[in-house]
Amino acid sequence: MQEYKKPEYELMGKYHHGDVRNVLLQKAENILNEEGPSGLSLRRLARMTGVSEAAPYRHFDGKDGILAAVAIDAFERFAERLENVAANVQKHEERIMALGAAYVHFAVDFPQHFRLIFGRERPPLDQYPELREAADNAFDVLQRAVTSVDRRADMTLNEAAIAYNRALAAWSRAHGIAMLVIDGMIVPPADQELDDFVLGLLAEDLTAPENS
Repeated sequence: MQEYKKPEYELMGKYHHGDVRNVLLQKAENILNEEGPSGLSLRRLARMTGVSEAAPYRHFDGKDGILAAVAIDAFERFAERLENVAANVQKHEERIMALGAAYVHFAVDFPQHFRLIFGRERPPLDQYPELREAADNAFDVLQRAVTSVDRRADMTLNEAAIAYNRALAAWSRAHGIAMLVIDGMIVPPADQELDDFVLGLLAEDLTAPENS
């Protein structure tokens, strides 16, 4: 006797077809938080959500597809956090410092997401236009924060070049601190808040001291 196979809509159980993508993404977020990108696979997600192994491929083009979707969401949250800081700190230098602290704080709050969006597991930007746009938007917040111009389109070529280099320098410094912190290479003192610790590092003058 041939085994009866339930149609996919029955296997979905409580999930409406339109909700499957969101459910898969939520499960992917859970795996990412617990195990990192290496723990993700569409087959595993299908088992976890109770759908057929073919179902996830109707929403994503493979593992890179779901990683790209998770990374887009992470970039958007990251950019929103930076945007909120930039909007609430008026003084130029203080704004740059506050953005650096927010950058590190995001890495500490969401280490696996941070590793995904800036690491080797992130899908290629040129294969996922929405992912590239999300990444560019996050960097755009930094670039605008180091200028007095609200939009890159309003900059002269020289202003844009200066803004890019300054944003890249600020990004590099904050990113280095973030990686050292989440990798446990540097640990904030127990009696010091993370933001204060990071701000102290960012404020350090790295120029050579003058001979007395």
